[in-house]
Amino acid sequence: MSEPSSYLRYLPPVVWQDEDPASELSIGGWLRIVEKVLTGIPDDVALAHGDHEHAAVADVIARVDSYFDPWRTPAPFLPWLASWVALGFPTVEGEPIWDEYQQRRVTSQIAQAHRRRGLRSGLRTYLDLYASGLIRTRVAVDDGSRLLFAVPRPDQLAPIGVLVGQGPQLRGSTVIAEGVVRPWCVARASTGDFFVGDTGVSAAIPHIPVTLPNRVWQISPSGDYRFTGVPPIPRPTAPASSFGPVLAIAVLPATGGAPETVYWVDSRGALLAVPAPFDAAKATAVVTLTVRAAGNQPIPVAPVAMAVDGNGDLLVLHHGSGLGTPDPPRIVTVQLGGASPTVTDRALTTVVEPMALLVRPDGTLVIGDGGPQEPTTADDLHGNLVAIDRSTAPAWTEKALLPVDNPLVAPTALAETDDGGLFVLDVGLKPFASTSDPFVRAVAEPAAVHRVDLAAPQVTRISEPGSMVFPTGMVRDGARLVICDPGLPAPPSVNPVWPRLDPFRFDVVVHFVGADLPDDPNERSLPLQRVLATIGDVVEQNRPAHLYWAPITEA
Repeated sequence: MSEPSSYLRYLPPVVWQDEDPASELSIGGWLRIVEKVLTGIPDDVALAHGDHEHAAVADVIARVDSYFDPWRTPAPFLPWLASWVALGFPTVEGEPIWDEYQQRRVTSQIAQAHRRRGLRSGLRTYLDLYASGLIRTRVAVDDGSRLLFAVPRPDQLAPIGVLVGQGPQLRGSTVIAEGVVRPWCVARASTGDFFVGDTGVSAAIPHIPVTLPNRVWQISPSGDYRFTGVPPIPRPTAPASSFGPVLAIAVLPATGGAPETVYWVDSRGALLAVPAPFDAAKATAVVTLTVRAAGNQPIPVAPVAMAVDGNGDLLVLHHGSGLGTPDPPRIVTVQLGGASPTVTDRALTTVVEPMALLVRPDGTLVIGDGGPQEPTTADDLHGNLVAIDRSTAPAWTEKALLPVDNPLVAPTALAETDDGGLFVLDVGLKPFASTSDPFVRAVAEPAAVHRVDLAAPQVTRISEPGSMVFPTGMVRDGARLVICDPGLPAPPSVNPVWPRLDPFRFDVVVHFVGADLPDDPNERSLPLQRVLATIGDVVEQNRPAHLYWAPITEA
């Protein structure tokens, strides 16, 4: 162990050649210590033969840049690196909640979130980073934005913007001016204006001081209402008409001397119309749509979506009672013209949960299918798109366009792309409708817009997460997509309508995946409360100072 250091070769021989190599006070002995430290060789191992016990200091210096990269730095170094960006890893009773991947992910992205602190986008980023490190959660911020838009981008996720964020104006329980509250469906007119079906606020929603009627609103491309009166207030389409929640809407182009006309179907199956210039006080009641189940009993149509085909016919997607029942999903065709419309229907044979309808230029129909709503297998967790070829008389041909294990869950609206693909709006929740436990679902993914390449086929999410709550309608307007977000349907025990009435309130809507939670209610409560406590801390630290909020969930 008394061999001199090899570092002596870097010194002039006159400095060390006459020294006793066995002396511990020699230059060679001192350099031996330095060499062992720098090269990582243990003290009890000869210089020429030992394995390194730790990384050589020279090697550490050579890769020092990696220590400041959250994805490359050694795990023990992560807490210190995170402290550089004002990030502390959460713990419970001294034990870390986040695994190593989540620690690296948040450390790598938190600086960008800090830059947007106090903004809606910043809050959503914080919630996405913090909440996803616990159990799987779906967190969405409902700030009352109701008519949204997204401009798809080729190389990054598209942010969700707000086209209409202003709703009714209230003074206590008095309605000063109406406005969009909970838009469910949307169609585009040739002028570029949008017609929006609004489900209002019913008297059945508890603890709300006002009742707002179901409406159809005409919105300009820039998001302006159509106004009337002095002072001007928003004017709904056909304001003197009364109808149920508007669930499907379409615009029929001007043909054969008939003006362009907006049609809508309410929850009772009533089909109404208002022709251009869309200023009639009352809508025309066209027909009440019904289908006939076994026993030839008429059943009111339960509309899901409506479209116009190349023949000028209205096609209404009827939900029905389920595939294999006496009232399966159907396509209801309304042929207009003459003294009265002709209504026919055709049952679908493979669509389980109809949610969206699109007519392609070649006349083929595409239906968004949510699939089984009570999943029993892994395949049941996905939705799909079903193409219907109507040229194969007497029976239509139905074909699934995507493999079973595609990313879709609940496709609620469809639009064409320029290259023959599809834009698909997806709520991300299954079951789609509220259940006995509306905040624990079999699937709880962020609501998103997807782009579907049918040639591959390939499904790619193209919108940022967390920016939509429960989107149900979409229409393409040139380079942008205009989206309806009515907010979470009101479950029995909580009220998610307030952000659409109070301009100073927002809600944080949280869903959980049932498979991630213990079956025992007592054991289930702890992880849920932990998630909600973390979300509460994040919101309080990052919310805009002039707003107050409420969590919309149950735990």
